Amino acid sequence: MDQGILYIAFGDNFLKELLFSAESVKKHCPDMHITVFSDKEVESEFVDACSIIEATHLRPKVDYIIHSPYERTLFLDTDTIVDYDISDAFDILDNFDIALVHDLARKRKKYSELIPEYGTIPYSFSELNTGMIAFKKSEKTDLLWNRWRENFYKYYNHCPWDQPSFRISLWKTTLEDDLKLYVFPVEYNIRSKANREKNRRMHDEFGDEHLTPHIYHMHADPRINQGVYEVESLEQALEFCKKNFMEY
Repeated sequence: MDQGILYIAFGDNFLKELLFSAESVKKHCPDMHITVFSDKEVESEFVDACSIIEATHLRPKVDYIIHSPYERTLFLDTDTIVDYDISDAFDILDNFDIALVHDLARKRKKYSELIPEYGTIPYSFSELNTGMIAFKKSEKTDLLWNRWRENFYKYYNHCPWDQPSFRISLWKTTLEDDLKLYVFPVEYNIRSKANREKNRRMHDEFGDEHLTPHIYHMHADPRINQGVYEVESLEQALEFCKKNFMEY
C-alpha cells in the first residue's frame, strides 16, 4: 500500500487509547488507511487492518516498525489525538526520508554519563519524540530501524526508554548513510504542560543545560512588544525577555 497510519499496541489500556486516536484520525482524514500491530485482534470501524505481534517489553515499536505495510508511514503512539487534517505529513517525504518533532528531552545528563555514544552527540541535536514518525520505506530507513533495535537492546539495562537509543541511531544514520531528516514544527506533536514542567524539574537526570534558553529573539515591533524600545542596558533587555517571552 502507498501510505497509511501505523499503531503498535498491546494490553487493554493501550488498545483503548488506540481506538480514540484512530477515531480522531478518521474524523479529519476519513480515507486514511489504518493498520494496527497488536497482541490480539482489534475490531473497530476505525481500523482497516490488524496483525498479531508478540510484545516482550514496553517498547515493541523498536521491533516492529520496520514491518510497516506502507511505502509511506505515519507511525503514531496510542496516546495521540489528531485535531486537524494531517495528510500533508506524507508530502514532506517527497524530499526527506524521515520526519519527527523535537522532544522536550534534549540531551540527558544521566545517559550522557552512562552511554558514551549518547554523550558525545551535541546538545543541539535534540532527542526527537518517537510518538509520531513519518517515514518512507527504503534501505536507509531500514538501516535506522535495525540500528535502533540493536542499540535499544544494547543499552536496555542502562535505559529502558526508546528515545536515547533512537537519538544515537539517528545521528549515526544521518552522518554515515545520508539519511535525510526533517523536523516538523511543534504543532504536529504537542506535549502537555505537565510533561514540560516535569522535564524542567529533573535537573539531576537532564543537567543544567536542559531547556535553558540559549537565544532570545526580540521582535522589533512596538505593536507586539510594547516597551522593548525603552530598555537601556543588556540587563534590562534580558529581564524583558524572561518576563515577556513565550514558553517552549
